Amino acid sequence: MNFQQIKPACCDVFVWIAVWRDVIRYWVLSSDEVKNNRYYSSGQHRGNVGEGQLWLKDTNIDDFDEYEVGVRDILSKIIEKSAQK
Repeated sequence: MNFQQIKPACCDVFVWIAVWRDVIRYWVLSSDEVKNNRYYSSGQHRGNVGEGQLWLKDTNIDDFDEYEVGVRDILSKIIEKSAQK
């Protein structure tokens, strides 16, 4: 998965949803967690200002386990992460 044109300065919290045939996964990250993530690239394209991309691959998806939430916990996690600002 490649999340493109991410603008951490434009929001407080990101909610990512991945859908496979047999599973749905949810991640909640603060904008700071995205911006400071080692997989975040701020140089998506020439002339880029304040936007980047983040790759989740089979080789690094486990590194995002700490951000994964159950569907019933999405709202409380959004509130928690937005309060950290």
